Amino acid sequence: MDDWEKVISFGALYEGLEKARRNVMWKDSVSGYSLDGLENTLRLQQELQDGTYRISEYQRFMIHEPKEREIVATRIRDRQFQRSLCDNVLYKEMTRSFIHDNCACQRGKGVDFALDRMNAHLQRYYRKHGSSGWVLRCDIRHYFPETPHDVAKEAIRKRVKDPRCCLAAEEIVDSFGGDKGIGLGSQVSQLVELAVLDPIDHYIKERLRIRHYIRYMDDFILIHEDRAVLENAKKVITEKVNALGLEMNRKTQISPLKNGIRFLKWRFILTDSGRVIRRISRQSVVKERRKLKKLAGKIRRGEIPEEYLWTSFQSWRANARRGNAGRQIYEMEKLYDQLKEEIENGREGKPGGAANEGGGESGSRSCAV
Repeated sequence: MDDWEKVISFGALYEGLEKARRNVMWKDSVSGYSLDGLENTLRLQQELQDGTYRISEYQRFMIHEPKEREIVATRIRDRQFQRSLCDNVLYKEMTRSFIHDNCACQRGKGVDFALDRMNAHLQRYYRKHGSSGWVLRCDIRHYFPETPHDVAKEAIRKRVKDPRCCLAAEEIVDSFGGDKGIGLGSQVSQLVELAVLDPIDHYIKERLRIRHYIRYMDDFILIHEDRAVLENAKKVITEKVNALGLEMNRKTQISPLKNGIRFLKWRFILTDSGRVIRRISRQSVVKERRKLKKLAGKIRRGEIPEEYLWTSFQSWRANARRGNAGRQIYEMEKLYDQLKEEIENGREGKPGGAANEGGGESGSRSCAV
């Protein structure tokens, strides 16, 4: 059985459906499709076999956290096929050449892996060079929306051997319309975008000899003891990014290591003693405080269930625990307790008063660090 036949086998497609619908069965479209999952899978398989399969029209919507961007949502039927394509062929072929510190959207990798790798790089740097040095942070302007389709398809052709699997992946790229722009939200999109910058990763590591280098999608961090080396690296990386039809944004700059490193909404500080401190961004704290207060107001008005407040707080706290954020967690707990008390007072007809920005101590602690 060749790669394409494996991808479109009934078992692989049905397994793709089971993975694609995980955690989204609350959606009517997903639950409705899954009710006749066996029949729909057989129909999908037949269309793939006879060449009549076509990608459905995408659902497009905007998100505003952590920043405003357009999400191109893939229909459950297409996600089922793409999951089988990725799991059985694309993932293995596309990621084979990736460097270890290409950290995003891979098995066993992600935000926690990237944060831990940053810690490791800083500790290793300190053992050889101390706490002085320079940091080059690179960021690509509108990476997903501006990636040319011919560049994305070339990244696929270089890595995927089976011609039918390669063609299927290229058709997914073209399905986003125009001659540039890869939709954010597709598993295939993420793999392709990781691969587009893979040659630059190898150039930085193998030709420029930058030992302390890490990338999370389009966010690069280079650490070196010599600023001149990073000035040259910045010039070369900019040229190579431009050659791909992309451009660097204004976040791309060189700064002293003593100022810390901003990476994935965290600030890393390498102390003179060699300790690495992770501090959560002030923006994250302010946004969560505002969000909790807004949710509490909606709960008091009966617009949303009370669980929304707990879910938001738990999600923020889980992220904050990735670093040295004990004080911020404590203050957020105080605010959460205060808002809970105000909600209860509102139910009993007692005046609640607005929560102060600094928060206040409540009689009982709902959550402990």
